[in-house]
Amino acid sequence: MSAAGTLRPGDPDRLGRYRLAGRLGEGGQGVVYLGEDEGGPHGRVAVKLLNAGLGQESEARARFMRELETAKRVAEFCTAAILDADVAGDRPYIVSEFVDGPSLHHVVMSEGPRTRGALERLAVGTATALVAIHRAGVVHRDFKPRNVLLGPDGPRVIDFGIARALDGATITSSGAIGTPAFMAPEQLEGLRAGPAADVFAWAATMVFASSGRLPFAGETMTAIVGRILHGEPDLGELTGPLRDLAVRCLAKDPATRPEASQVLRTLIGDEHQAPVPHAPAAPYAPAGGPTMLMPHPTARTDPPRRGVPGVVAVSAAVVAVAAAVAVTAYAMSGREGGGADAAGPGAVGPLPATASSTPATSPPAPSGPDAAESRQTGIPARYAGTWTGRVTQNDGKVFPARLVLPAGGGAGRITYPAQNCAGTETLAGRTGETLRFQERITFGAERCVDTGTVTLTPGSGGDRLIFHYSGTSPSGRQWTVTGPLSRS
Repeated sequence: MSAAGTLRPGDPDRLGRYRLAGRLGEGGQGVVYLGEDEGGPHGRVAVKLLNAGLGQESEARARFMRELETAKRVAEFCTAAILDADVAGDRPYIVSEFVDGPSLHHVVMSEGPRTRGALERLAVGTATALVAIHRAGVVHRDFKPRNVLLGPDGPRVIDFGIARALDGATITSSGAIGTPAFMAPEQLEGLRAGPAADVFAWAATMVFASSGRLPFAGETMTAIVGRILHGEPDLGELTGPLRDLAVRCLAKDPATRPEASQVLRTLIGDEHQAPVPHAPAAPYAPAGGPTMLMPHPTARTDPPRRGVPGVVAVSAAVVAVAAAVAVTAYAMSGREGGGADAAGPGAVGPLPATASSTPATSPPAPSGPDAAESRQTGIPARYAGTWTGRVTQNDGKVFPARLVLPAGGGAGRITYPAQNCAGTETLAGRTGETLRFQERITFGAERCVDTGTVTLTPGSGGDRLIFHYSGTSPSGRQWTVTGPLSRS
């Protein structure tokens, strides 16, 4: 970040008390300037003028400042501390500590991959930063090589907390939202990003640092996203314990990834404490949005459902469309200031702290040649792809749905972003043209009924499936969901 370019026509020469001396970089969130705190205590600083407007709403401005105050609590020894911020006018800016050093991305692309001791120091330093960030109650949500600066005193992580502070802001430029090449699957599917998403991005960054390649490379962004969702990572030059750790951190299911503190303990050889699975992302979720309750069983009764217009109260078997991820071309050259990923779905309403689950009742598995064929060949090609549509629940609620099935695979993936739940559809059998799947929620199971049975039957033409779900809650309530899905 040390090499500042000249200011361009239209750039401000001052923001508040900070005189701007040059450009440090530009990315999805805004332009970063080298500033001078004239008459203040900070000296040289990095000033980011954000490509987002907070409008005239006092609550949006108050929320922005509140989230940044949370980010200020992050320990400064391994991050670039947030020093100041201002929401005067329509475009806010953030002032942070100036780190006199290049980004990890720049160093790898200009000098080559990091190896041996340099790689180990990088891994430990950045994992330590994640521990500090998470313990302050912050989720980075855009951890990547460009957001790691290699200062004279070691690696520093920057731009933490900004993505959440901007939730609900109006994007006023065409900048990228997030960085898909380093996003976790749940982020790409529109679910709220918790600490586990940062752990995924950390591992992807370590792979890049060691090889100069993306762990989920592709010729197009669509191909990269597809590999993140369904492919296996290319771990490049990683070896030994760091390679094994990266495998765990890059798991598709966020609940199975280690916490940042466990990553750090593994790196320093202290694994006496058992790995702690990630808690749900809800405590780190964006503020605001509608509140909803899903039929998630506790004890032997179903919780009440709140009638919120436009919001469905559904079981985990309900399929909801994944929130659209704003994906733009990701250039692997040049300094990028970071990106604010889109606001997640509305916050989930209060649910009982404990829940007991009973597997949903399902019909017996079919037998005969059709079932044997499905077990041998996996998901037929005609069913493969991404399917979306609107489906109807047996209480009359209608809502969108999204299902992804890989050709020849044994399981697909389903998401429920409105409920912040996701899971797998495992092929269980076939009767004629109808495929039967066993659904299991692997993310957000504390908010959704965690099992059910799904059947898919071809509709008219080759681009239509009839989706049907059935499941029973522990209290005995039967839930069904039916509707057409179209290939997208």
